[in-house]
Amino acid sequence: MSSKQHKLNRGQILATAVEASGLKKEEAAKKAGYTRSAYYKHIENPDLDFSILIAYGKALRHDFTEEIPGMPGYLMEELSEIYGDPGNMEEARQLIAKLKNKCLELLEKYNRLIEEKWNEERGKK
Repeated sequence: MSSKQHKLNRGQILATAVEASGLKKEEAAKKAGYTRSAYYKHIENPDLDFSILIAYGKALRHDFTEEIPGMPGYLMEELSEIYGDPGNMEEARQLIAKLKNKCLELLEKYNRLIEEKWNEERGKK
C-alpha cells in the first residue's frame, strides 16, 4: 500500500463531499439515515466504514469510489427508484420482459462492437 493511500482520510472526504453538496450537515446526515451528532463522529473517523460512505453517497448523489481506491461500487439510486415497483404479477412480468429485451439489445450491441474491433485488428495484420 502506498503512503498516499495510507494517509487517505475517509471522514475528511465525507466532510468535503457534504460541504460541496450545498446541504446543511444535519440535512445530509438525515438523508443518509443518521443524526447530526453521528455525522460529526463520522467525519472524525479516518477509517470510516464503506457502508456509511455508501449511505451518504446515495443521499448526496456522490460517487466516493472515484476518490477512495478499493471502495466497492454502488448504485446511486435503488433499483425500485429507477424501474418502479410492480404492483402485481402482470406488471412484474412486463418489467421482466422489458429488462430482458434491454439486456438482449445491449448484448447484441456489445457483440457488434467486438466484431468490428476484431475486423479492425485483422485488417491491420
